[in-house]
Amino acid sequence: AIMPARTCSHFKLFLGVMCAFASLASAASGFKSIFQTSKAATPDIQRAADLHRTGKTNVRGLCSHNDVQQDYSWMDVVIVMVAPVCTTKEVVSTLRYNFQFRRVFFIVKDERFCPYLREMAEDGYVVCLDENKVLPGVTHKSLYAESDGLIRNSQQSNRVGWYLQQYLKLGVALHIDDLSEYYLVWDADNLSSRPFDLFHGVAENGRRRASFCANPVTHKSTSYAKFYQQMMGEPLLRPSGLVSLEATIADSRVPGRLHNFVCGYMVMYRPHVKEMLSHASDVLRERYRHETRGFPWDLHALANELVPNAWFSEYDTYGSFVRTHYPDEFHVDYGLLYNRNAEAAVGGGGGGKSSKGGKGKGGADDAPAKFSCCLTHKRICALSRAPSATEQLAGKSASSSKSSSSTDGVHIVIWEEHKMRYRGTSSQCTDLMPAALESAIKEVGHGVTLASAKKQHVRT
Repeated sequence: AIMPARTCSHFKLFLGVMCAFASLASAASGFKSIFQTSKAATPDIQRAADLHRTGKTNVRGLCSHNDVQQDYSWMDVVIVMVAPVCTTKEVVSTLRYNFQFRRVFFIVKDERFCPYLREMAEDGYVVCLDENKVLPGVTHKSLYAESDGLIRNSQQSNRVGWYLQQYLKLGVALHIDDLSEYYLVWDADNLSSRPFDLFHGVAENGRRRASFCANPVTHKSTSYAKFYQQMMGEPLLRPSGLVSLEATIADSRVPGRLHNFVCGYMVMYRPHVKEMLSHASDVLRERYRHETRGFPWDLHALANELVPNAWFSEYDTYGSFVRTHYPDEFHVDYGLLYNRNAEAAVGGGGGGKSSKGGKGKGGADDAPAKFSCCLTHKRICALSRAPSATEQLAGKSASSSKSSSSTDGVHIVIWEEHKMRYRGTSSQCTDLMPAALESAIKEVGHGVTLASAKKQHVRT
């Protein structure tokens, strides 16, 4: 049958109205989607979350085609720092993308930084704590009041804050009840450019075998070993098993012999941390008799006593303890690569490669390089392809190197933005800080004031 012209006209009108409603609905949906995306996580974070939720595997790492994302969704990360910097949001996003951790605990100088940090992920992924409220009775002020030795003998800085952040990394095992049994301590200036294994199989007792990094050292340092000997009543072992104080010049020519555990990250097992601190308390109780007060006070008394000839290292201490007492729960990864400040001469002599192609040494004729301090994922991946620390020690250039850092890049990009912005009389950074972050920094004040604050601009 043929539809009458009038009916056809009405039908066309009906279709037009329906199409209009459909278009409006589609636009509204898209409009809503835009706001949901902008309000939620960044694309890389959201992608990692989506992949984890759908169970997809074999997704490549952020900067590498040959690595795949790791799933540590049962494990927490602990990061201790004075204050956030611009790149802190990339620390969070790269960790989440490459490893899919359960949560990241930030421990900061002041809880007024917490709203800025929590906004990096709205699903509870970021937990923020005030450093003065983690260890009962232990604050920067109370620690400073009992730091006469450190204050009197330290040449450049009293290092009270330096010791506090180390105590916090260990003390969380005692005082954060819902922290995962294995937790990753991660330095605040580390950016994860490639995923890597944090464990290497299972020990005979059924526990996981933690994979530790080995840091190549260019000199025979004994300050950590002397402290460990007094603290633990046993020799400090290097990753190779070599007793640190017995190292010789010949050992420095043997690959791996003079490495230490100070890599800026470490997997810690809470029961082992508790046992280590208990053992230290027993040793120090004999030393201080009736004056013993437990962790961290006895340890801090030792620090005041031994300065400037011996220093405490949380990484070397825990690494040596596990190496000595639980050797089957221990694995050394000599293949993990990192570089430090790959295009920055930090503070006029931070050891990194400057943006002008040289190494900053400070002085009037060698001013620190100026550059953008806020990093994007693309720039992180570019920096990750600079020579690693191992290659630099071996005298290799980026063009001649045939290691993985010339193809997939290093695993960790160390970017010391806190030194670039907070130290010295002028900032090395040419870019702008997020307005919310600078507002919090100005409110907190002492200890985190930006260098050349009058010249520092704000990004809204």
